[in-house]
Amino acid sequence: MRALAALPLVLVLAACGGTAQASEPVATTEVAMAESYVFEPQTIEVEAGATVTWRNEDRFTHTVQVEGQEDHEVEPGESASVTFDEPGTYAYVCTLHRNDMEGEVIVR
Repeated sequence: MRALAALPLVLVLAACGGTAQASEPVATTEVAMAESYVFEPQTIEVEAGATVTWRNEDRFTHTVQVEGQEDHEVEPGESASVTFDEPGTYAYVCTLHRNDMEGEVIVR
């Protein structure tokens, strides 16, 4: 009976859409811009001083913009790198495909 009571809430949440996906942090310094307009993995965790590299494995141009920094255009087959010196959580986005491509870098 509880499952049926929760069904309207689930349907409302599903109808609201949104592209944010829950993602467990992955310890890596490499992020792929894979086909289908996604960052893989979406959320990563690195040590302070690490350089993170985003590789464009898609057929389309993407960008990487880490909050507070310039936008890096990344053509198919190319990459962009950003060094994270200070601990914190940094959101990043493809400015060309904001609704689909976003993620976080957690710096310890």
